[in-house]
Amino acid sequence: MASKQNKALKKRRLTIVQVISNYPDAQPVPSNKGGTEKVVHELTEELVRRGHHVSLFAALGSRSSARLITYPKGLKHSQIPQYVLRHMPSDTHIIHDHTFRSAVGRRKLPCPSVCTVHLPVKRHGKNPVYVSKRARQLMGRGKGFYIYNGINTHEYEFSSEKRGYLLFMGRIIRNKGVLQAIQVAERTGKKLLIAGPIKAPEFFRKEIQKRIQRNPNIRYVGAVGGDQKQKLLKHAECLLFPTLWEEPFGLVMVEAMACGTPVLALKNGSVPEVLSGFPQLICKSVSQMARKAQQKNYPSPAKLRLYVTQRFTNKQMTSNYLRLYREIIRRREQKRGQRQPTRR
Repeated sequence: MASKQNKALKKRRLTIVQVISNYPDAQPVPSNKGGTEKVVHELTEELVRRGHHVSLFAALGSRSSARLITYPKGLKHSQIPQYVLRHMPSDTHIIHDHTFRSAVGRRKLPCPSVCTVHLPVKRHGKNPVYVSKRARQLMGRGKGFYIYNGINTHEYEFSSEKRGYLLFMGRIIRNKGVLQAIQVAERTGKKLLIAGPIKAPEFFRKEIQKRIQRNPNIRYVGAVGGDQKQKLLKHAECLLFPTLWEEPFGLVMVEAMACGTPVLALKNGSVPEVLSGFPQLICKSVSQMARKAQQKNYPSPAKLRLYVTQRFTNKQMTSNYLRLYREIIRRREQKRGQRQPTRR
């Protein structure tokens, strides 16, 4: 009987609600700037392509093939659960909460939920999903699930032609390692382009801006997206990812490799997992990163792209989430069945 139920569940088209945060500087879905927004977009679109009924709750300005419900202007983060419950389909099978504090998943809900933990937070919802094994180990203490983020590789331009510059791409904050990227450029004498929004203005002004002004080989190009982001990624000699914290995933590493660009990264957070196929690119220190940047002993661009297509695609991510959705729904239905009184 259980086997028949599992087979029936696998064939069933699910009604799924995807929920993303709404906060003052929320990015619309899809976004070339917000990693979480991009992941949610890829997951939503692939679920729709597979025939599932998906509702997406997202910021104003979002676009989607799913049924799109945008948050009204002024809606606070704490008001998201009530808004979702009021507007979601009555036949919803599962809610997927991507909000940064699992705002919906921590509530009492009429259906099961999963909560992807995109950033480190103390309060998790039911069925937490982490974006790497390391994140599950640190934030979930080994409990919950992990599913890697995925991208649509067809949207990333591949190039074997490189133009001799190093690239740092990410938010300009201390923990992202932009200062360490500058140190690599200073030690190697190589050109460095820095791209990303300035999220710590005082840090940028006091510690970054002066070093850029002193070195003509280093240039800050601002926050980037679209064609400009593609060109920077595909033509870079190497992407530097000197993260100083326990980065849960680091989507830009996958994006760079999809463009055929190698990544030199410090051995923190998810780096050993994301770069497990290329251990020679993992660095223990800034000094080692500088040496590797000078040696340029990189895998071929074609090998880097193939690696991403085999491990970090939107299709693989969606298949993994669907398996998890169905397992959680199955458990819920089984539990409800056990509660039903037996008829005499």
